[in-house]
This record gives sequence, structure tokens and C-alpha cells, in this order.
Amino acid sequence: MSNIDEVFSDDDFFAETTTKKEVSDRTPKPKWIPFADGEYFGHISKVTTREVDTHKKQHRALVYNFEVRVADENCTNNYTYPWGNTTYDTSGEEYIGKTIRARGVFRYLVPKDGDTFTANPEGNKSFTYFCDALQVEMPTKTKTIDGEEVVVKSLPMLKEADLLGKPVVAVVGEGNMYTNKNGKEVTPKEVKFVKVWKAGHIKEITSDADIPF
Repeated sequence: MSNIDEVFSDDDFFAETTTKKEVSDRTPKPKWIPFADGEYFGHISKVTTREVDTHKKQHRALVYNFEVRVADENCTNNYTYPWGNTTYDTSGEEYIGKTIRARGVFRYLVPKDGDTFTANPEGNKSFTYFCDALQVEMPTKTKTIDGEEVVVKSLPMLKEADLLGKPVVAVVGEGNMYTNKNGKEVTPKEVKFVKVWKAGHIKEITSDADIPF
């Protein structure tokens, strides 16, 4: 009968503790690919508006809420997103056809006779950027403010038809954290703002369902 030591080789072994650690540190790739921070080529696919009082009812604004649907041209982009203990790279093609909500854009209103709120023209800076991204013209005019003549931009009152199908570059980042129905804190991705997509084409549509992509 051979000696038990002769059955084993110094090169054959199984280190159980090391293997378990490697398995526990390995993060499985997600079944769905979340939106990553970055810029996406897309079109405005859904628009809703509502009036809200702000600054303790001192001002009133028309809020434009919208979604952006990622366009075919986004296949040229690449992204990196974190998942668990690691990060993954993905092609922009993965997001084509997906939609993402945008942060609402405020258009502060001018009071009419009988209104109790006051104007807030300084609060319309984001709205002017929004118009620039949509390539909406804002004619300039001279207005007397506090006794001085100032050149100002005339702000349009945009309608749903002015937004639907418009090409934009959506800049995506983290939104505000909230607690979901399961009691878990979640930080969603959202369109922080949009920029001009100079090479993009307008999609003439009347509703989200009519977008041909």
C-alpha cells in the first residue's frame, strides 16, 4: 500500500476561502442597462405644462415637463456606468428608442390686472437657454427699467407643437433623491438640460405615439 503523501502533489490544491472571496467580490452584470451620465442625441417625445406658484406665491410660472427619446444617431456615443462594485462600458446603441424624463423648465409669467403675484424676469434664464437649444428665435427690444433703457429678449409662449419632435442633445445626470414605495432611497437619472443638436432633424409629430423611431 502506497504512502498517503505520495497520492498528493504540491501543485494540486483547492483554496476554499480565496475562491469564496473572489465570488463575493464579483458583481453580476445588470439585466437592463441604466442611463449613464453624459450626452444623448434625441427628440422631445412628450410634453405637459402646468402653472405653479413659487417663492411662497410671490411669483407664478408655467412649467414645461417633457421627455426625450434617444435617436438612432446615438449609436456613435459610448458610456460608462457604475453597477455594484464595478463599472461597465456600453455603446450608445443600447439606448436607442428609450425615453428619459427631463427636469421641468420654468417660464415665469407677467401678472395681469387682478393678479396678486409679481414678475420674475431674472428667473427666466433657464427658459432662454431652453429656447436657444430648440433654436427658437427671441427678438430683442429696448425697454425702460428703473429709468434706464435696457435691451431685453422677447420670450415666446411655447406650445406643445413647438416642442414635439424637436432634436436636442440631452445632458443626463443625477436627479433628486427620493424614497420609493419599498422604503429604499433612489437617485434617478434625468435630463438636466438640453443643448442644440445642429445636425439633428425635426420630427413633425402630433403626439408621442406618432414618433417613427
